[in-house]
Amino acid sequence: MDRRRFLFLAPAMAFSAGVRADAETEVPLATDLGADGRLSRRRKIPIVILFSLPGCPYCEIVRRSHLNPMLRDPAQAGRAIIRQIDVGSDLRITGFKGERTTHEAIARAHDVRSAPVVAFWDGAGLPVADPLKGMLLPDFYSAYLDAALETARTRLATRG
Repeated sequence: MDRRRFLFLAPAMAFSAGVRADAETEVPLATDLGADGRLSRRRKIPIVILFSLPGCPYCEIVRRSHLNPMLRDPAQAGRAIIRQIDVGSDLRITGFKGERTTHEAIARAHDVRSAPVVAFWDGAGLPVADPLKGMLLPDFYSAYLDAALETARTRLATRG
């Protein structure tokens, strides 16, 4: 390959490599909240749920700039279960009690009407910190997320 062609293709190859790396650590869709709940109870860690909508630019910011990096950070690994629920989706999911339901029904049951919302639940699907609704102040979003996570972890750690 001649040098000019390589210089042209190098940025595209680097971009596609970056996309693959991000895809490997993408916030997974929730599929079995019952299993997530059992893991949460066993390890005393919160379940962090991103309620998202396709095409929502703010949801994408929360996902890419805040939650995906948490999944890749070894210091954060194992400190929370992070999942995503698509608010308007009929994607099937197993609920906390083993019931078959959908992403949309879970969002409705938790009164989620807009996106993004980041919820913090215990192993039974009960709130352990106030949810983050909307994007709030983008410059301070990490601080809000960290504070809510710390509240959730503290509440779970102090339960008997």
